[in-house]
Amino acid sequence: MRKKQIKRLLLAGIMTACVAGVTMSGNSFAAEGTNAAEENQAIMILESVRQNYLASVRLESLKSKNTLPSKSHADSPAQAWLKRVKPSEVNMVTNRYTQSEQSAVRMEGKLYFTSGDAYITNLKQNPSIRFAKDPISGRTVDKAEAAIYIDASGRALYFKTDDSFKNFIALADTGTVFGYSQPR
Repeated sequence: MRKKQIKRLLLAGIMTACVAGVTMSGNSFAAEGTNAAEENQAIMILESVRQNYLASVRLESLKSKNTLPSKSHADSPAQAWLKRVKPSEVNMVTNRYTQSEQSAVRMEGKLYFTSGDAYITNLKQNPSIRFAKDPISGRTVDKAEAAIYIDASGRALYFKTDDSFKNFIALADTGTVFGYSQPR
């Protein structure tokens, strides 16, 4: 393995152990209605969102031939890591932001969006594709009714409500050692 891969695995292991230690000690910071496992999962998703955001900042710096990203980007609030998008611009089969309108597929009175005949067939034949898990609560969310946010890589995250999204990003707090604390 390369040094970078080893370093990433080590950091992920340390973070997981610390999060598990905090939640196992009874000092869980989970939003109301979530358990420790759901909180740990939410924190891991939030960390991947943050890493995607920082990678996009570094990429923009390289494109502009500025080798150092501005400090303001590195300290950006969690709200900057995700962007709310229209459901019609998300391929709900691949869960990717497409930046263009997708074909609307009406099923059971609800609109789902995707493109191409194969995706439409898949959406119609596999009802499970129409649902996702809310990252903070772990509850099942109908994609047609969800608040959809994308990270810097274009990955779509489906939230039950905007309040659920606020609880998710509230886990990030730069005042704590690992950047995660009790939602406010």
